Amino acid sequence: MERRLQYLNHREHKKIVPEKIDTVIVPVGTIEAHGVTPLGTDNIIPEAMAVPIAEEINALIAPTVNYGITRGLAGHPGTITITPEVFKAYMGDILEGLAANGFRKIIALNGHGGQTNELKDALFATSRKTRARTMLVEWWADTDEIRNKHLEREGGHGGSDETAAVMAIDSSLVKKDLYDEKQVAYYSRAYSAYPVPGSIIIYTEGDSSLNFDEDKCKAYFDAVTSKTTGIIKEVLAKWDLI
Repeated sequence: MERRLQYLNHREHKKIVPEKIDTVIVPVGTIEAHGVTPLGTDNIIPEAMAVPIAEEINALIAPTVNYGITRGLAGHPGTITITPEVFKAYMGDILEGLAANGFRKIIALNGHGGQTNELKDALFATSRKTRARTMLVEWWADTDEIRNKHLEREGGHGGSDETAAVMAIDSSLVKKDLYDEKQVAYYSRAYSAYPVPGSIIIYTEGDSSLNFDEDKCKAYFDAVTSKTTGIIKEVLAKWDLI
């Protein structure tokens, strides 16, 4: 069945929400420089991941929120940012609109770590106001073991993990010939610079090179998607006990 909300007719929506489907996934990202992957990497990954997850949990998929809060990468070509206050208010309206249309469980699948707090605030406010159950999921969190197993690299912004995910989704989007170690910046708490002096940002020491092996990238993305699905299913099951 068609699970993408924007492709449903309004009468189809009326027939299935909430009687047959009461859960919606909202992919959220931003537009910013990402090393050798597209400016929309943070949108592409959660949008693709939402498809198998929606099948597993019987959910619809709301249109992706493509613009978010970008701080450190502002100044790199193509990067666009929304002010935190506007983003939080906009997300709040979207979430409340979904609740008003019958969704009782709303899952924000975030692709960009720079807006975590604003998303948490908007989700909590929506839950309090509408009584809908809300959840924030960040696909990259606690996946070091999976990354080390399949990619054998350190991760980071525009690093091996995000690059592998895009490789698995559509390898033609990854511009391998544009990779240059000079793009890599090591994050240090000793300084703050705007813009960050690199479109690939690593947070730990070790091999931070990119892994372009398509089979390994696919295995990585499948494993991360499976883990994310499991987390969501566990929360949904425990919500049913409340």
